Amino acid sequence: MIQLSSVDVRHHEHVVLSDIHLDVRPGELVYLVGRTGSGKSSLLRTLYGDLSLSSGHGRVCDVDLNKVTPRNVHVLRRKLGMVFQDPEHQLLARTVRGELEVGPRALGLVESEIAARVDELLHRLRLDRLADANPYTLSGGEKRRLTVAAALATRPRVLILDEPTFGQDARTWAELVALLGRVHDEGS
Repeated sequence: MIQLSSVDVRHHEHVVLSDIHLDVRPGELVYLVGRTGSGKSSLLRTLYGDLSLSSGHGRVCDVDLNKVTPRNVHVLRRKLGMVFQDPEHQLLARTVRGELEVGPRALGLVESEIAARVDELLHRLRLDRLADANPYTLSGGEKRRLTVAAALATRPRVLILDEPTFGQDARTWAELVALLGRVHDEGS
């Protein structure tokens, strides 16, 4: 699913990753742990096509990262779900429901399938009472759950999560971890 070999990544002329090697096979769960500033988020953004490889070779879901450009990054992103460290960096719609519809609509799903996916995720992540709210008015934990739900709405092959449980109370943390376990069991 993911292969990185001797990867270096620069961001604004600074080396943010150096000599990275990573192999993730279908069905594997990988957790990145490290100090603040060690490059975890930069690595995830590289896998998502936000940062380009300056050397080395990489593939994600059979997409060659060395050939990803702003013009064709959508080919990669249709196979991935991404939750950024800061939820506000990925909010696009005016309502919670609208936010969950963005990905499935971009995939060209029929309205009945979009509605079914959105309703299920609203319920599973306890966002149904907020369906008509503006995403920017949500608490930090609610925004985080919304961005996880939006990533899941496309049923991605690979799910990339940057601190998905941050800001959750104990109950919601446990529910979110259980949900992610079920998503893994279902093939992501």
